Amino acid sequence: MLQGAEVTCNQIRTRTLADGSYILKDLRPAEYKVTISLQGFKPTSRSIIIRGGEDVVQDFLLTGATGTARIYGQVLDAESKKIANQMGTVILILPTTNRYRNVDEDGYYEFDNLPAGRYAVSTSISGYEDESAVQPIAEGETKKIDFFCRPRRTEEPPWG
Repeated sequence: MLQGAEVTCNQIRTRTLADGSYILKDLRPAEYKVTISLQGFKPTSRSIIIRGGEDVVQDFLLTGATGTARIYGQVLDAESKKIANQMGTVILILPTTNRYRNVDEDGYYEFDNLPAGRYAVSTSISGYEDESAVQPIAEGETKKIDFFCRPRRTEEPPWG
């Protein structure tokens, strides 16, 4: 049950609901190719035959995809341009389960074995405002994303 998977049938596109279900309406009797895709999974296709006056149920099983792309970088203080506090994490935001990497003593993080796609990456560093970026990446490509995080300022109200 994967929410948000893209379902394509000829020129018709829809997405799966929270329970993994989808509906393709108004298909005339014919044979169709239905493709399901979701970032982080291998796309799957099947042929289905629609006959007049019947509903067709077609389930799909998506398997995880691995690739050879890599995203890496450093988390730096925006003001000093030095390594930010090492108490933090960089998050690769995915449709089903996010991936997390702790920032090391050099401010470094890395995500590897990524299939081609468009990835949202975000920081969560103690004492700093969160930063994020979106990066498309092709199979076999390596992209460097450095984050320059602004220190979080706590302002006291004028009444103390």
